[in-house]
Amino acid sequence: MVKLRFQGLLSINEFLEIIDNAINQYSMEETVLGGEEPTIDPALPMIVRELNNRRLRIRLLTNAYEISNELLNELGLCGDCEVVIGIKTLDPSKHIKYTGKPPLEPVLRNIKRLLESGVRVIFETVLIPGLNDAKDIEGIAKYLTGITRDPVLIIDPLIPIPGTPWRRPTQEELNEAMSRAGRYVRVMTHEKIGRPSRVVVLYPRL
Repeated sequence: MVKLRFQGLLSINEFLEIIDNAINQYSMEETVLGGEEPTIDPALPMIVRELNNRRLRIRLLTNAYEISNELLNELGLCGDCEVVIGIKTLDPSKHIKYTGKPPLEPVLRNIKRLLESGVRVIFETVLIPGLNDAKDIEGIAKYLTGITRDPVLIIDPLIPIPGTPWRRPTQEELNEAMSRAGRYVRVMTHEKIGRPSRVVVLYPRL
């Protein structure tokens, strides 16, 4: 970490060179596009297209506030794309309190657009005692059953950030949230997703 220094933003060609090297050297099969909010990057539709051309599985992590028509088109053409949409809460006042963002309408509208385009969508929420608790998550699960068939909901326990008023949920609280949501949707946690793997730093090169 001490050696890491900002080396400038990658060009699309530099990025694709790293991707191609990872495919050739490590037999990479899947990419996860996340980090803050990837959909604000105007190059994202091109990135999705280039990764899809390389027959990589693509998982896009997003809050779904901004889904351009170009991005929607690329995701619709992608044979193995999955969009993971984070739903913080369905309560407008709690949503503003937690995110500081405007009401939920843009998110709900973009969820509908993605589903109508045939994009595989799964959902994610965070268990936050006192803000987005088991009852709230059950409400999200009920909502999802009304907009798509066989929805999947990932439930993450909050990892508190210093300076915020919310605590990490107990295992019992997490179990309750999973049980209540599981009456309506298929529930998952990140601990049960994926395969054992090792970490390889591809960029920056030290």
